[in-house]
Amino acid sequence: MEMLNLVKKAAQCLVQDEYDEAIAIYEQAIEADPTIISNYGKLGLALLLAGREEEAQACWLSVLLEGVEDESAELIEILEKEGIQRLEAGKYEQAEKIYCQIIELAPNYAIAYKNLGNALLNQGKLEDAIAYYQQGLALAPNDAITYYHLGIVFHQQDKIQEAIDCYQKSLAISPDSATVFNNLGNAWQRKGKLEEAIACYQQSLILDSNQILTYHNLGSALNAQGKVDEALATFQKALALDPNYVESYHNLAIFYQDNRQYNEALACCDRALEIEPNNAEIHWNRALNLLKLGVYEQGFIEYEWRWQRKNNHPRTLPKPIWNGSDLTGKTILLQAEQGMGDIIQFIRYIPLLLEQASKIIVECHPPLVKLLKTMKGIYKVVAIGEELPEFDVYIPILSLPRILKTNLETIPAQIPYLTPLESVSVQLDKLAKSDFKVGIVWAGNPEHPSDRRRSSSLHYFIQLLDLPNIAFYSLQKGLKASEISQISSSLPLIDLSNQINNFADTAAVITQMDLVITVDTAVAHLAGALGKPVWVLLCYNSDWRWIIDRDDTPWYPTMRLFHQNNPGDWQEVLERVRQSLTEFT
Repeated sequence: MEMLNLVKKAAQCLVQDEYDEAIAIYEQAIEADPTIISNYGKLGLALLLAGREEEAQACWLSVLLEGVEDESAELIEILEKEGIQRLEAGKYEQAEKIYCQIIELAPNYAIAYKNLGNALLNQGKLEDAIAYYQQGLALAPNDAITYYHLGIVFHQQDKIQEAIDCYQKSLAISPDSATVFNNLGNAWQRKGKLEEAIACYQQSLILDSNQILTYHNLGSALNAQGKVDEALATFQKALALDPNYVESYHNLAIFYQDNRQYNEALACCDRALEIEPNNAEIHWNRALNLLKLGVYEQGFIEYEWRWQRKNNHPRTLPKPIWNGSDLTGKTILLQAEQGMGDIIQFIRYIPLLLEQASKIIVECHPPLVKLLKTMKGIYKVVAIGEELPEFDVYIPILSLPRILKTNLETIPAQIPYLTPLESVSVQLDKLAKSDFKVGIVWAGNPEHPSDRRRSSSLHYFIQLLDLPNIAFYSLQKGLKASEISQISSSLPLIDLSNQINNFADTAAVITQMDLVITVDTAVAHLAGALGKPVWVLLCYNSDWRWIIDRDDTPWYPTMRLFHQNNPGDWQEVLERVRQSLTEFT
């Protein structure tokens, strides 16, 4: 075979990851003509990717030891070209191997550090990527692209200020990058600096007016500022650039959802699914809008797409998932998912399951175990992470409404369906009999993705505390409980946080209250499940389960809802609560 055809065949084998065949052909080519340096480079590369690292290094050293500068440069150039090809092809592990070898052969070759950082970044090896980017910058401190990539790594690590610093250094070197301005805008938006974010997005679009994602980001920032008309116009500009771009419809749907225009959001979801029928995020968003509109049967069917979403894979167990078939004589496991409030809300289905199942096992978060053991019909309660007892079938607990074909008229709402343990007794301070006892909670789980909107501050609740003949108790747990001492040591508010260690304790306290006032937290569900009067304060675009345009809920007959009339406006909500409280007592 002619030398040219031989080399072409070897290169094709390399691309197809057929390393042994490539090695054999390159060895044949070198034997035929030992003076062609590129064949040594390619042979060493094939050996490296085949896992024969020492042989690869020996092959390259046989060239480098000749001491010919041009030959050394040619070898590095060959490896660099191959590394770039693998980066572009998404073969990041192979690229990592190649660039590690380039650095060994040429320790001062700055580009290799940058590209090795890229290979590591794309594998999620963030700390290693940072180290190599920084080494590359030490060798070439005016590399705007490396500062940009380093900023991306810090951004992914939620080190937002470090990311901002890197993006700004990149722009100081190369001020005409629309992409870097967009990322800097994203970082400012993550810090809540909307003016700075908007300025960056606008500059990015001046540099490149065809960036669809930048229009999305700008629209999101404008919407967060309450500039609804400007935000809508911006999202529509993105859509005009590409009428078939699914993410444009998705972001527009989220915009409509944020502004409580749920039918419009549904229309955007439907159009997106015409283009991309199996997009899990769109189906999920569609489910939330249907549920908010009270279209439960269809909404809960769509809700199953949650398991196809990124980073929300189901915990599969070695038994079948229940599909609604006959449970006679069988044991069913209700598998925990999402938050503790979700468990409390959907545990209500146990009486319906008992009409068929022989035994019901409930998996839950550890703070719920003691409380759920009080519920009639549960055979065993198991904390998440504990060894599960024998069962025949299982179902994630939020799939029960779909299997049982729940609609607004068939929600099981017989309360109370939870009762406090008699053995648990959290003693309240002795008060005059005329005192009306109110428990308050102003903040939820800080890890919840919507916590910034759902949680309030004790500051807004202060206007309630001077009402006569009412004793206020704080049921707040976590870091937010410290707001009591931060505001004043003399607040007329009795802090029970040190006496509450789990939800059994919380239930014992709630039964001694005349009313619970809380933001959207597990305590709201617990008070409702105990059949206690409970007022729930909701953000402007509240969770799907509270439906829309209602101040009551079919899930909990003793619950009253107070929705924000304007995004983020807790002051007005608490003013209404104060007025209602004077009438209620």
